[in-house]
Amino acid sequence: SANLMRQGCHHFPQGRQPSALVLAGCAAPGARPDAGDDPDAPKESVIGDAGQSVEARYLEALDLMKRNQFDDAQAAFEALTQEAPEVSGPPTNLGILHLRAKRLPQARAALQQAVQINPKNAVAWHELGRTERQLNNPAGARDAYLKALALDDQLAEAHLNLGLVLSQPLNDVEGALTHYRRYLALTGSEDLRVLVWIAELERKAAPDTAGQNEGPTP
Repeated sequence: SANLMRQGCHHFPQGRQPSALVLAGCAAPGARPDAGDDPDAPKESVIGDAGQSVEARYLEALDLMKRNQFDDAQAAFEALTQEAPEVSGPPTNLGILHLRAKRLPQARAALQQAVQINPKNAVAWHELGRTERQLNNPAGARDAYLKALALDDQLAEAHLNLGLVLSQPLNDVEGALTHYRRYLALTGSEDLRVLVWIAELERKAAPDTAGQNEGPTP
Protein backbone atom coordinates (compact mmCIF):
# COMPACT_ATOMS: atom_id res chain seq x y z
CA SER A 1 0.00 0.00 0.00
CA ALA A 2 2.97 2.31 0.59
CA ASN A 3 3.99 1.88 -3.03
CA LEU A 4 0.49 2.71 -4.19
CA MET A 5 0.54 5.90 -2.16
CA ARG A 6 3.93 6.92 -3.52
CA GLN A 7 2.68 6.33 -7.05
CA GLY A 8 -0.36 8.49 -6.41
CA CYS A 9 -2.86 5.68 -6.90
CA HIS A 10 -3.97 5.73 -3.34
CA HIS A 11 -4.64 2.94 -1.00
CA PHE A 12 -6.18 4.23 2.19
CA PRO A 13 -5.23 2.10 5.19
CA GLN A 14 -7.04 2.50 8.44
CA GLY A 15 -6.49 5.90 9.95
CA ARG A 16 -6.26 7.82 6.68
CA GLN A 17 -8.84 9.57 4.60
CA PRO A 18 -9.84 7.96 1.30
CA SER A 19 -8.73 10.60 -1.14
CA ALA A 20 -8.76 10.67 -4.89
CA LEU A 21 -6.63 9.14 -7.57
CA VAL A 22 -4.50 12.02 -8.70
CA LEU A 23 -1.53 10.53 -10.50
CA ALA A 24 -1.08 12.08 -13.92
CA GLY A 25 -0.93 8.64 -15.51
CA CYS A 26 -4.32 7.84 -14.06
CA ALA A 27 -5.90 11.09 -15.13
CA ALA A 28 -7.23 12.21 -18.47
CA PRO A 29 -4.64 12.20 -21.23
CA GLY A 30 -3.32 15.72 -21.65
CA ALA A 31 -4.77 16.94 -18.37
CA ARG A 32 -2.56 18.67 -15.86
CA PRO A 33 -1.70 16.30 -13.02
CA ASP A 34 -3.22 17.24 -9.72
CA ALA A 35 -0.79 17.98 -6.95
CA GLY A 36 -0.92 16.95 -3.34
CA ASP A 37 -1.22 13.22 -3.84
CA ASP A 38 -1.31 12.43 -0.12
CA PRO A 39 -3.06 15.31 1.62
CA ASP A 40 -3.31 15.23 5.37
CA ALA A 41 -6.91 14.82 6.31
CA PRO A 42 -9.18 13.70 9.11
CA LYS A 43 -9.39 10.06 10.05
CA GLU A 44 -11.67 7.89 7.98
CA SER A 45 -11.30 4.19 7.29
CA VAL A 46 -12.07 2.80 3.87
CA ILE A 47 -12.96 -0.46 5.54
CA GLY A 48 -15.63 0.97 7.82
CA ASP A 49 -18.39 -1.43 8.79
CA ALA A 50 -18.52 -3.09 5.40
CA GLY A 51 -15.58 -5.46 5.96
CA GLN A 52 -12.27 -6.17 4.27
CA SER A 53 -13.88 -7.05 0.95
CA VAL A 54 -14.75 -3.38 0.39
CA GLU A 55 -11.13 -2.35 0.81
CA ALA A 56 -9.94 -5.11 -1.52
CA ARG A 57 -12.45 -4.14 -4.18
CA TYR A 58 -11.53 -0.50 -3.74
CA LEU A 59 -7.91 -1.35 -4.46
CA GLU A 60 -8.99 -3.29 -7.54
CA ALA A 61 -11.01 -0.30 -8.75
CA LEU A 62 -8.00 1.97 -8.27
CA ASP A 63 -5.88 -0.48 -10.23
CA LEU A 64 -8.41 -0.50 -13.06
CA MET A 65 -8.30 3.29 -13.11
CA LYS A 66 -4.51 3.28 -13.15
CA ARG A 67 -4.55 0.91 -16.14
CA ASN A 68 -6.98 3.18 -18.01
CA GLN A 69 -9.79 0.63 -17.85
CA PHE A 70 -12.18 3.45 -17.15
CA ASP A 71 -15.49 1.72 -17.85
CA ASP A 72 -14.69 -1.14 -15.50
CA ALA A 73 -13.38 1.27 -12.88
CA GLN A 74 -16.54 3.34 -13.12
CA ALA A 75 -18.73 0.28 -12.60
CA ALA A 76 -16.64 -0.73 -9.58
CA PHE A 77 -16.78 2.72 -7.98
CA GLU A 78 -20.52 2.95 -8.61
CA ALA A 79 -21.05 -0.33 -6.79
CA LEU A 80 -18.78 0.70 -3.92
CA THR A 81 -20.56 4.04 -3.61
CA GLN A 82 -23.79 2.15 -3.03
CA GLU A 83 -22.34 -0.52 -0.77
CA ALA A 84 -20.06 1.67 1.36
CA PRO A 85 -21.94 4.99 1.55
CA GLU A 86 -20.02 6.06 4.65
CA VAL A 87 -16.71 6.66 2.81
CA SER A 88 -15.91 9.40 0.35
CA GLY A 89 -13.19 7.71 -1.73
CA PRO A 90 -15.47 5.88 -4.20
CA PRO A 91 -17.63 8.89 -5.16
CA THR A 92 -14.51 11.07 -5.37
CA ASN A 93 -12.92 8.76 -7.91
CA LEU A 94 -16.24 8.29 -9.68
CA GLY A 95 -16.44 12.05 -10.03
CA ILE A 96 -12.92 12.16 -11.46
CA LEU A 97 -13.90 9.55 -14.06
CA HIS A 98 -17.02 11.49 -15.03
CA LEU A 99 -14.98 14.70 -15.27
CA ARG A 100 -12.43 12.98 -17.47
CA ALA A 101 -15.24 11.89 -19.81
CA LYS A 102 -16.79 15.40 -19.75
CA ARG A 103 -19.94 14.08 -18.08
CA LEU A 104 -20.05 17.26 -16.05
CA PRO A 105 -23.46 16.99 -14.32
CA GLN A 106 -22.61 13.45 -13.20
CA ALA A 107 -19.18 14.60 -12.03
CA ARG A 108 -20.76 17.38 -10.00
CA ALA A 109 -23.27 15.02 -8.40
CA ALA A 110 -20.62 12.45 -7.44
CA LEU A 111 -18.22 15.03 -6.02
CA GLN A 112 -20.97 16.81 -4.12
CA GLN A 113 -21.82 13.43 -2.62
CA ALA A 114 -18.18 12.94 -1.65
CA VAL A 115 -17.88 16.26 0.17
CA GLN A 116 -21.22 15.71 1.86
CA ILE A 117 -19.94 12.39 3.20
CA ASN A 118 -16.63 13.91 4.24
CA PRO A 119 -16.52 17.74 4.16
CA LYS A 120 -12.79 17.54 4.93
CA ASN A 121 -11.88 15.68 1.74
CA ALA A 122 -9.62 18.30 0.16
CA VAL A 123 -9.12 16.37 -3.08
CA ALA A 124 -12.88 16.06 -3.63
CA TRP A 125 -13.31 19.81 -3.13
CA HIS A 126 -10.52 20.46 -5.64
CA GLU A 127 -12.07 18.17 -8.24
CA LEU A 128 -15.45 19.79 -7.61
CA GLY A 129 -13.80 23.15 -8.31
CA ARG A 130 -12.48 21.87 -11.63
CA THR A 131 -15.95 20.59 -12.47
CA GLU A 132 -17.66 23.86 -11.59
CA ARG A 133 -15.18 25.77 -13.71
CA GLN A 134 -15.98 23.60 -16.72
CA LEU A 135 -19.68 24.11 -16.01
CA ASN A 136 -19.06 27.87 -16.35
CA ASN A 137 -19.68 28.48 -12.67
CA PRO A 138 -16.55 30.46 -11.73
CA ALA A 139 -17.86 31.56 -8.34
CA GLY A 140 -18.65 27.95 -7.44
CA ALA A 141 -15.22 26.88 -8.66
CA ARG A 142 -13.55 29.57 -6.56
CA ASP A 143 -15.47 28.54 -3.45
CA ALA A 144 -14.61 24.86 -3.92
CA TYR A 145 -10.90 25.61 -4.47
CA LEU A 146 -10.86 27.80 -1.35
CA LYS A 147 -12.38 24.97 0.69
CA ALA A 148 -9.76 22.56 -0.63
CA LEU A 149 -6.96 24.94 0.29
CA ALA A 150 -8.40 25.67 3.72
CA LEU A 151 -8.05 21.94 4.36
CA ASP A 152 -4.67 21.48 2.68
CA ASP A 153 -2.67 24.53 1.68
CA GLN A 154 -0.05 22.25 0.10
CA LEU A 155 -2.31 21.36 -2.86
CA ALA A 156 -0.24 23.17 -5.46
CA GLU A 157 -2.60 22.41 -8.32
CA ALA A 158 -5.49 23.95 -6.38
CA HIS A 159 -3.50 27.18 -6.07
CA LEU A 160 -2.87 27.15 -9.81
CA ASN A 161 -6.49 26.44 -10.70
CA LEU A 162 -7.74 29.05 -8.23
CA GLY A 163 -5.38 31.57 -9.79
CA LEU A 164 -6.81 30.80 -13.21
CA VAL A 165 -10.41 31.31 -12.18
CA LEU A 166 -9.59 34.45 -10.17
CA SER A 167 -7.74 35.91 -13.12
CA GLN A 168 -10.50 35.22 -15.62
CA PRO A 169 -13.39 35.67 -15.43
CA LEU A 170 -13.48 36.93 -11.83
CA ASN A 171 -10.86 39.62 -12.48
CA ASP A 172 -9.32 39.40 -9.01
CA VAL A 173 -5.80 40.35 -10.02
CA GLU A 174 -4.24 40.40 -6.56
CA GLY A 175 -5.87 37.11 -5.61
CA ALA A 176 -4.67 35.46 -8.80
CA LEU A 177 -1.13 36.72 -8.24
CA THR A 178 -1.14 35.37 -4.68
CA HIS A 179 -2.12 31.88 -5.74
CA TYR A 180 0.12 31.74 -8.82
CA ARG A 181 3.08 32.67 -6.63
CA ARG A 182 2.09 30.10 -4.03
CA TYR A 183 1.92 27.46 -6.76
CA LEU A 184 5.46 28.29 -7.89
CA ALA A 185 6.73 28.27 -4.31
CA LEU A 186 5.19 24.87 -3.58
CA THR A 187 6.40 23.22 -6.77
CA GLY A 188 9.82 24.85 -6.76
CA SER A 189 9.44 25.20 -10.49
CA GLU A 190 9.83 27.99 -12.99
CA ASP A 191 6.75 27.17 -15.02
CA LEU A 192 7.06 29.55 -17.95
CA ARG A 193 3.30 29.71 -18.50
CA VAL A 194 2.72 30.82 -14.94
CA LEU A 195 5.60 33.28 -15.01
CA VAL A 196 4.09 34.88 -18.11
CA TRP A 197 0.67 35.06 -16.44
CA ILE A 198 2.21 36.67 -13.37
CA ALA A 199 4.03 39.25 -15.50
CA GLU A 200 0.83 40.09 -17.36
CA LEU A 201 -1.13 40.50 -14.12
CA GLU A 202 1.63 42.60 -12.54
CA ARG A 203 1.47 44.95 -15.52
CA LYS A 204 -2.29 45.06 -15.18
CA ALA A 205 -2.09 45.78 -11.46
CA ALA A 206 0.60 48.46 -11.75
CA PRO A 207 -0.82 51.99 -11.46
CA ASP A 208 -0.64 54.03 -14.60
CA THR A 209 2.06 56.48 -13.59
CA ALA A 210 2.80 57.68 -17.07
CA GLY A 211 3.19 61.42 -16.88
CA GLN A 212 2.61 61.55 -13.13
CA ASN A 213 6.31 61.91 -12.34
CA GLU A 214 6.87 64.60 -14.91
CA GLY A 215 6.96 68.11 -13.63
CA PRO A 216 5.34 71.03 -15.39
CA THR A 217 7.08 72.27 -18.47
CA PRO A 218 9.12 75.35 -17.59
